[in-house]
Amino acid sequence: MIAVLGHVPLNANVLPTLLSHRAREEKGKLPRNHVLARDLQYKKKIAVKRLKPSALSTKGLHDFTREVELMSRVRHGNLSQLLAHCIEGDERILVYEYMPKKSLDVYIFGTPKRRASLNWAKRLGIINGMAQGVNYLHEGSGEIVIHRDLKPSNVLLDDEFTPKIADFGTTKPLVADGTGTQTIVFSPGYAAPEYIRGDVTLKCDVYSFGVVLLEIISGQKNTLRPSLLSKAWKLWDEHRIMDLVDPSMVRRCSGAEGLQSHVRRCIQIGLLCVQDSPCDRPTMSQVLAMLTGDDSSWLNKPKPPAMFDDHHRH
Repeated sequence: MIAVLGHVPLNANVLPTLLSHRAREEKGKLPRNHVLARDLQYKKKIAVKRLKPSALSTKGLHDFTREVELMSRVRHGNLSQLLAHCIEGDERILVYEYMPKKSLDVYIFGTPKRRASLNWAKRLGIINGMAQGVNYLHEGSGEIVIHRDLKPSNVLLDDEFTPKIADFGTTKPLVADGTGTQTIVFSPGYAAPEYIRGDVTLKCDVYSFGVVLLEIISGQKNTLRPSLLSKAWKLWDEHRIMDLVDPSMVRRCSGAEGLQSHVRRCIQIGLLCVQDSPCDRPTMSQVLAMLTGDDSSWLNKPKPPAMFDDHHRH
């Protein structure tokens, strides 16, 4: 069967037929979450997310059900929109709106041309849009939703570079491994320290958001050592924030002096989000207020990251 959640009327037989045809083309090598774009008879491109039969474990089915249930209840301009889902035999298929610009990581970590296509206005728009989307999940949907896996590859972009937060299935929860203990599945570089220890709260999303914010500005991936967070804090503390900014963005911006004050404030907000203690981090509604507030409004001084590299202390 196929359940339609949006306004795209799809025949129950269309998607399995398309997928089986593509599977033959790929000689059966479709990965679990392979995304396909097809222009159907309704002339609307869609993104198809398929759960492979080999992945139909109890957890896999639970994740699929969770994604369908969640995405059928939430609607926001900065969340990826689920159009329909299909359950037919061993097939589990999700149909999302098609995002022509792909994902954020393609641009901030991509070729010089793609990096240069994101000027400061577009980067700030993406940061603000992400903040609005996460804030909606935390406070605006009528229920508390923790994404748990915010990262650039899970932020899709439409034609206008409007960000759409995606991947609401597993959201990388704590998973019982059958031995009475718990295994934590997370994306290195984006998981909050307490999440790695097993404590999942809304502030975990705030931390991940802060990491992505700093990556958007710098065009650099956060690694454990040397940490982008440590580098960002050091340059911010020494008033050398332009040394952190992606050169591709700077070359395309006029009025560097005005840009510097905006970027410094944005970096400071990101650093407040990635503080080690969840109690020190702002809520997403506070983050949104800081991002949209006047540049002259006062902000707290962020504490150094917990994993502040020794060579940065000298």
